[in-house]
Amino acid sequence: MVEVMSQLNSQEKLKLPKNIRQIGLPEEKKKIYVEDYVVTYMNQLASEYPNRQSAAVLLGFHTKQDDVRLTFIHGAIGIPSAKVEEDQVSFCTDLWEDIYGTMRKYFHDCEIVGWFLTRPGKSLGVNEKITKIHVDQFPGREKTLFLMDPLDREDAFFLYEGGRLVRQQGYYIYYERNEDMQNYMVENRKGRGSEELLEAANLKKTTNLRRRTEKQKTVGNKHWGRTVAGTVAAAAAIVILGVTLVNRFYMPGRTKAVSGNVTDETVKIKVVEGAVAANNKTSGTEESRTNDLESQANTPETGAENVLEENMSEDETSSESAKATNVTATKRYTVRKGDTLANISLSLYNDRDYVDTICEINDIEDPDVIYEGMVLELP
Repeated sequence: MVEVMSQLNSQEKLKLPKNIRQIGLPEEKKKIYVEDYVVTYMNQLASEYPNRQSAAVLLGFHTKQDDVRLTFIHGAIGIPSAKVEEDQVSFCTDLWEDIYGTMRKYFHDCEIVGWFLTRPGKSLGVNEKITKIHVDQFPGREKTLFLMDPLDREDAFFLYEGGRLVRQQGYYIYYERNEDMQNYMVENRKGRGSEELLEAANLKKTTNLRRRTEKQKTVGNKHWGRTVAGTVAAAAAIVILGVTLVNRFYMPGRTKAVSGNVTDETVKIKVVEGAVAANNKTSGTEESRTNDLESQANTPETGAENVLEENMSEDETSSESAKATNVTATKRYTVRKGDTLANISLSLYNDRDYVDTICEINDIEDPDVIYEGMVLELP
């Protein structure tokens, strides 16, 4: 987690996140940073109730550095749907007790920094009801409101200034492990028990690690196979050149005196017997045989590939064809400007959990580093 300001000495400087993504045009003197898992969770809340409002309390900390006001949002706690009505949230005593109990369990180093509200199909403007909730329940100039319209796919942060909520023109998304938010999301997802979800998450992590290890071994074997194939190709070229020299110096007229030796030598270089036999049949003169063999020797890659292809079994050929068929059937996605793996996974599968799988398939080391125009293989 980004280091909390209260833990810093006056001489120390806050370390800002390394991996960030800018949304809109953030203010120069007021900057809001929200962690990616929090954004994912708020999107999930919005998708669970697409036609009604959802709400959450935002957690993190406020600080100031070089005359710039900074707000870091590290977590979010969902408010039960029964407490949310038309632009109204019932922040009763029982609700606040539940919120503080959840904070003690998952978010030990955080404080309340604002709240989140969805307004499906409505504008992102605020009204008197929303302003009153903010002033009564989240007082202070640093407390923020995050509004989202899931139908129009719009969102914006607001800060209370000059007696009203003022819309901010942009913010930053930052990326870190954020185990606090991950644990909260896993244990509070609806429809499945917490133990089952934790076991599934651990199994997924173990499976991904095993798949990555196996992929590295496969890549290593492929490199070794290419090296062996290159060695075989070079050896075949040398043998072919050797046959050429044998044919030059042991012409039919000369082989009568040493015919036995020629026969012995011919047996020893039977490594490429098929290629030699083919050349003997297709050429009737010494000169044509020599030219053909020298041509193969001068182009070892082509010659070796031909020799290896002739010796391939039908089963291997069928296997390669099957692999090619599988590749062409793979689903692909072209990355657009502003995309993240989390948003791609959420958009295509309605679940963020496919990020690791997409990384594994595409050999992506850092899930936060993708670029516009990149073509991704999809599970």
